[in-house]
Amino acid sequence: MTVRRQLEIISRTKGNTIPKTSIQAFLSRLIDYAGLFPPASLPLETSIRNYITYQTCKDSWMLGRFIIPAVQLDGLASYVSLFSNDQPLRISAIGRRSDNAVTCLKGLYDDLEKIISFRHNHRDAIKIDVFEMPLPPVSPVRNLLETIAVETAKCDLQTFCEATVPVDADWEDHMIETLDAIAVHNRDSKTILGFKLRTGGITANAFPTPEQVAAVLIGCRDRNIALKFTAGLHHPIRMYRDEVNAQMHGFLNVFTAGLLANVHNLDVWKTAEILADESPASFSFTDQGLAWRNLTVPVSEIMRLRESALCSYGSCSFDEPRDDLRMLEIYNTEENLK
Repeated sequence: MTVRRQLEIISRTKGNTIPKTSIQAFLSRLIDYAGLFPPASLPLETSIRNYITYQTCKDSWMLGRFIIPAVQLDGLASYVSLFSNDQPLRISAIGRRSDNAVTCLKGLYDDLEKIISFRHNHRDAIKIDVFEMPLPPVSPVRNLLETIAVETAKCDLQTFCEATVPVDADWEDHMIETLDAIAVHNRDSKTILGFKLRTGGITANAFPTPEQVAAVLIGCRDRNIALKFTAGLHHPIRMYRDEVNAQMHGFLNVFTAGLLANVHNLDVWKTAEILADESPASFSFTDQGLAWRNLTVPVSEIMRLRESALCSYGSCSFDEPRDDLRMLEIYNTEENLK
């Protein structure tokens, strides 16, 4: 994404009409639907038909993009007629994984060719505007980042790079090293890269600690890097789940921590405290803003930061997050849309 594009987003946000409630600002297009991915691992037809259903439900305003590997785009061809210019299929395409810079770039060019071809064939019924790029599991190379940024910008894609390393003793160091490299690139380039953080998976060892997630939130804040999330955020509040034998992060914790860290310049430890909080009573939404205990974020800042800094998260379920919000009485369809 170019600097000009980033400034257009911020400018547009400032001019928007503020929603009536903070929860609308917080949840707007928050959940990118990733039904193709574990643990759901649904067939393409089931996933795309689910997405169509979600586009027309009362909570459709919470729905973000349809997440699909770029290599699978052609499989969507027979479903494009179900979408239109007024209600397009909004896509975040995922690049393929690689072991080194050479195979990474080869995969990148192949994926962009798929995106260009699919756009050309289907025009206004689809909109591919986000690209999620897994980096090789090695120290980030400046030239590689530059090529990724330049080539995806040519396709008018907002690009988020993921550091694909295991959650071990070196995880945090690698995250910060990657953020530093992206920050240097963004500072010296006309094209801007964001960062994608994996907050869990299907096994316990895939979940970073609250302190580790906090380090990335603060790292992105201090380097002015836009952030999106994936994996392990099915539920609003942090909790233990038997299916993974681990504490799972809550999406309400993660985004609230990110918002408050930006607005109040919180340190890693206070940010980690918000991430680790398992009490729904600590979080509240009002017409004026979002609160965690005695710290608040006004609606205008929620809007600004959701657009420019804390963009969305991928979830293989669109139902579980909403069902949990209602069960916890955080969100009610009728009341919150008044």
